[in-house]
Amino acid sequence: MSVKIESFPELYRRAYAILSREMGVLETIRFFGQLGLGAGNYTEERRALFESLTLDEYRQAILQKTEGTSPP
Repeated sequence: MSVKIESFPELYRRAYAILSREMGVLETIRFFGQLGLGAGNYTEERRALFESLTLDEYRQAILQKTEGTSPP
C-alpha cells in the first residue's frame, strides 16, 4: 500500500475548495483566518536569533527554567 502525501499548498487548495463548497466562502475565510498560519521563514529567523548562543548557554538556560520543577 502506498500513500501519496500532498504538498501543503495543494492541501490548502483542496481544503479551501471543500470548505467553500460545504460552508461558503465567508465561513471558510473565517476558518482559515483563525488558524494563524503565520508568515515569514521561521528557520532563518531562528538561526539569526540563536546564532551566537553556545550549547553551554543553552543548557544553562534550560536548567534555570527547570529549577524548582519536578520531573514529568
